[in-house]
Amino acid sequence: MKPVIVSWSGGKDSALALKKVMEDKQVDVKGLFSTISEQSSRLPIHEVGGKWIQQQAESIGLPLFLIEMQDLATNEQYEGKLRDQFEQWKQDGIYTIVYADLFLEDIKKYRDQMLSRYQMEGYYPLWETDTEKAANNFISKGFQAIVTTVDTEKVPEKLVGHHYNQEFLKQLPAYVDPCGENGEFHTYVYNGPNFKRSIPVKGSHSFYTMDGRFAHIDLV
Repeated sequence: MKPVIVSWSGGKDSALALKKVMEDKQVDVKGLFSTISEQSSRLPIHEVGGKWIQQQAESIGLPLFLIEMQDLATNEQYEGKLRDQFEQWKQDGIYTIVYADLFLEDIKKYRDQMLSRYQMEGYYPLWETDTEKAANNFISKGFQAIVTTVDTEKVPEKLVGHHYNQEFLKQLPAYVDPCGENGEFHTYVYNGPNFKRSIPVKGSHSFYTMDGRFAHIDLV
């Protein structure tokens, strides 16, 4: 079996990718890894607190590796932090990172080039999956998620804090990807078929980043 670490945002695509590799008898999932801000202890862009990511890992039953990054880190700083972690994983025989990317070629190319420099490789179990199919698959499998971030230039602000379900998908503008693959929105998964327990969480007050462009819901 190939040992892997799953790149984990706490959102629906990560949850789908994780479920797929956990069902693969050729793959042995050794843990999850997330990057969080040194300043806010939140995942950048998603703005979900690290404590909520930890609760997901505990419910799923996997170790979580939290890698702290300074805000607005350069690619060199980002890769330097990852390189140190990669070296530790390689000592344990882990050379593969699972990513939940669906179709963004430039991001996949960057990941593959970076990983190659450190003698690592990427695995993309959802690659080129139809995003409408992926969205419906997530919902039909019994996953539950809350929308934590919306790009207000693309998605109505009223949808932040909405549950990710068919009603949410119906309210999205036609030009918005149903999986938010272009960064239109982000989610936090609080229950699913590979969760041992549902995480008791709800949205509280809203806050904004990038001069009000991105609306976020605080989780409590």
